[in-house]
Amino acid sequence: MTEPVRPRAPGAEEAADPTWLNPAQRSRDLAAASAAPVDLVVIGAGVTGAGAALDAATRGLAVLLVEAGDIAVGTSSRSGKTFHGGLRYLEQLNFRLVAHAIAERDLMVKTLCPHMARPEAFVYPLTHPWWERPYVGAGVLLYDLFGLKGGAMPRQRHFSRKGLKACIASIDAQRVVGGIQYYDALMDDARHTLAVVRSAAGHGVKVVTRAPVVEFIKDGARVAGVVLRDTWSGSQHRIGARAVINATGIWADEVQQLAGANSFSVQPAKGVHLLLRPEALQSDSGILARATDSVIIARRWYGYWLVGTTDSLWSGGKAQPVAEAADVDYLLDNLNRYLARKVGRADVLGVYAGLRPLLKPVGDNADSTSALSRDHAVIAGPPGLTTIVGGKYTTYRRMARDAVDAAVRPLGVSRPSGTATLPLVGAGQWAAVRDSGAALAQRLRITPAAAGLLLQRHGDRVRDLLALTEAQPELARALPGAAQYLAAELVYAVQAEGAQTLIDVLVRRTHLSIELADGALALAPFVAELIAPHLGWSAQREQAELHAYERLIQRERVALQALHSQPPTPAAPAAGTPATR
Repeated sequence: MTEPVRPRAPGAEEAADPTWLNPAQRSRDLAAASAAPVDLVVIGAGVTGAGAALDAATRGLAVLLVEAGDIAVGTSSRSGKTFHGGLRYLEQLNFRLVAHAIAERDLMVKTLCPHMARPEAFVYPLTHPWWERPYVGAGVLLYDLFGLKGGAMPRQRHFSRKGLKACIASIDAQRVVGGIQYYDALMDDARHTLAVVRSAAGHGVKVVTRAPVVEFIKDGARVAGVVLRDTWSGSQHRIGARAVINATGIWADEVQQLAGANSFSVQPAKGVHLLLRPEALQSDSGILARATDSVIIARRWYGYWLVGTTDSLWSGGKAQPVAEAADVDYLLDNLNRYLARKVGRADVLGVYAGLRPLLKPVGDNADSTSALSRDHAVIAGPPGLTTIVGGKYTTYRRMARDAVDAAVRPLGVSRPSGTATLPLVGAGQWAAVRDSGAALAQRLRITPAAAGLLLQRHGDRVRDLLALTEAQPELARALPGAAQYLAAELVYAVQAEGAQTLIDVLVRRTHLSIELADGALALAPFVAELIAPHLGWSAQREQAELHAYERLIQRERVALQALHSQPPTPAAPAAGTPATR
């Protein structure tokens, strides 16, 4: 029988929780790293850097993880939010990448983060009679075979035209002749990366965000540490290290150049995703279908529909990729090719753009993303610095392992990685709480659906939230206009999850910035007022945070504003019940 969720009493025990990230922890870790050298500095708190820090800690190394911005501030919070093997890579004959990715996908579902990695069905709609079913079916069969060892996913299922229409009410039965169903796993990328960072902290990794590397310490030609600039105070800190890993994604070439080498360059590829209203599609399954130049994927995600992606070269600012109106129209047009009940612009709640780091050898003049490598690469040089770049989110753990292997080999460290059997924060006692949704809903007076989402976001750490609501009962209330979140989650974001700004809370600890049609602008003052005392903000700082958030939303929603100012795309009104997990 599942045990009831029991809160841990707040107090000294909570303050001493090594996985908690907050300003006090940041100050302690920065001071400790400045006072004594570490074995390894990892630059970049995206999923690969976080994975490398955790990997190295499991080998017994003293590690410092540093980040110029927030945890998962770049690509790792702007992905397709799916652990997947990459079905489309089979057509490119990249069997090794698919096999590795499927093994990692299944590891997430069964061991590492089962609370947030959930199997989800996808259907490939068939539009050609006779030849397409055996062709696609063979690929899906191979996909299933790669996953036999993990045993985490159901096997494929074939649909006739009538059967597909029953599964996907929105499908255009005049266009399709049937479909083939397969499975991958949905997740929340920003919260997953956060769980990896917190797990690393729990294993002794020092974590310092908002501290860009401005210089490398050299011992002759060898990298012997880094110089950090504390964004909040402006002070600089020299950190000695036996080795350094550069895991900065789209900035990896710039960081290597700062260290004195120039052996590769990164070509960012922009991918845009749309978040649609729950009722935009009537379907029991996600959809993966051919687009004009790649594939279009619609997946159920926390009750909404997430649709993506584009794939185009990006030459603008790396820190501020934005969707354009053409990107939104491209996604809607390609999805609507398969739908009888069309999706319109009014169905779009939010949009985000991310940049994928594609490896480009120096001197390569490739003019399309398809010509660039999508596998990861470990690059040595200058001595003491190891760079990891490329790859895909799902294989982050293998990428991290490869990077640490290369970085510690000169140090004589032979202990292997221990991350393959290590549950992340939130998963350690998941079996004890996974079926507690009904009791949780009753206790907090929220809907069972909201309780389920709470468990997916926090796993067994929902106990921490209950402790907060017992200490401050007012934090048990749902957010105005966003009943899927509790006020306690906002406070927890700054007390334990490393959030330091309003943007951190509304964009990455929650996803209110894309879940609410106004970008959460109406809710932002409430959130700022709630978290301000916990971060020591003055009234002036609170207003500055609100202005910064407003500017972000205005910039990221330029494409939607442009679309709404144009004549709307004709679309049949959606009907039916919201998609649910």
